[in-house]
Amino acid sequence: MTYTTLAWLLSVPIIAVLHELGHAVAARPAGYRVTSFGVGHGAPLVHWRTRSGTIVYLGRWIFGGGQCVAIPVDVIPERRWLYHSGGLIFQAFLALVLWPLAARFPVLSWAMWFNLLVLTWNLLPLRFGGYVSDGYKLFSPWVGRDWSGQQYSQRDQIAKVLRLETQNRSDLGVAWCRIMLQWMDVVTGQDPDPWTPEDLVLMAEPQLEGLFTFVRSEQERSAGASLAALQRIHRYRLDMSYSLPPLSRDMLALAEARCWLDQGSPKKSRELLSELVGAPGPIARDAACLQLECALQEQNHVRILSSAQRLSRLLDQSFFDLPAAAITLYRAAHFLKESGALQDADHLAARARGSAERSLAAAMPQDRLPLARRLGEVAGVELVTGHRTPSTRLLR
Repeated sequence: MTYTTLAWLLSVPIIAVLHELGHAVAARPAGYRVTSFGVGHGAPLVHWRTRSGTIVYLGRWIFGGGQCVAIPVDVIPERRWLYHSGGLIFQAFLALVLWPLAARFPVLSWAMWFNLLVLTWNLLPLRFGGYVSDGYKLFSPWVGRDWSGQQYSQRDQIAKVLRLETQNRSDLGVAWCRIMLQWMDVVTGQDPDPWTPEDLVLMAEPQLEGLFTFVRSEQERSAGASLAALQRIHRYRLDMSYSLPPLSRDMLALAEARCWLDQGSPKKSRELLSELVGAPGPIARDAACLQLECALQEQNHVRILSSAQRLSRLLDQSFFDLPAAAITLYRAAHFLKESGALQDADHLAARARGSAERSLAAAMPQDRLPLARRLGEVAGVELVTGHRTPSTRLLR
């Protein structure tokens, strides 16, 4: 084996380590927590757990690249780019180091060019099959983010990460993936998964416990047990006292507001929603949906119209529960139609139907039938019974 070949072979795991290390270093400042970090694919040859709970491992296929899995715990939108570009930054630094060295030591030229090739590939905004490049995640606001980026459209990706984290024996990663899959079941109308993570795993990450409390309370509420969901939320708040993570606090405010609406108390719901004024991203959009729900329960025509128009403008963006937004907007359109506001009603109904149809298109095949049942006439869906393919449907 020549020195050039040896240098090229060694460069593969070294570049993989540096790339994934860049993601790991940038994770915490961006609001993520690393759950597993390793080089190579396949079953781990060796692995160990750090004091923070992160699994570090060496995979069977050492020359197959690397993996850095991180879960969102307190994502800062302005710094999200930092996590996605961490690997690229470290590779760019390696390129600056190798460039002058390759001139003095020609044996390193293969490593230099291979690093530049991998850097260029990762920088390109590519997305195909289950592969999403760092460049796509980094530049998606400019290349055009796919509308279907709702949680339930990512079931296959989450399931893939779950298999990886199970293989790596990462308790934190497995718990986050299974909780997210439970939430997708709630949104798409699937039967609830009764799985419960171990207390020690939840205690290792407060945001994970908050996410589980939110998802389990939504499972109970969707099953008609809104009082049990309220009790669960209140117990969690008492247990966490003053250490309640901000994102958990906002998500639980949404869940509690929905519970109070189920109990016929829109006033109490609005009090909770007032705490979410200025909240970022999907939280604010789901809050807008619940504001419309409150107005519908109170049958306040003026508030229904203004809340519905606001929600209609948000429908092309991500929600925690987009189908609920489409259903609520359609109900508002029906109310306005009966009140004589035909032009507004037709516009809002069309927006709701369009959102519902795109929701079905974005869903995984196994989710389309239960999601269609949940959306009902909002998407103008006529279910085809007695057919082998559950996703088959006719749009009227």
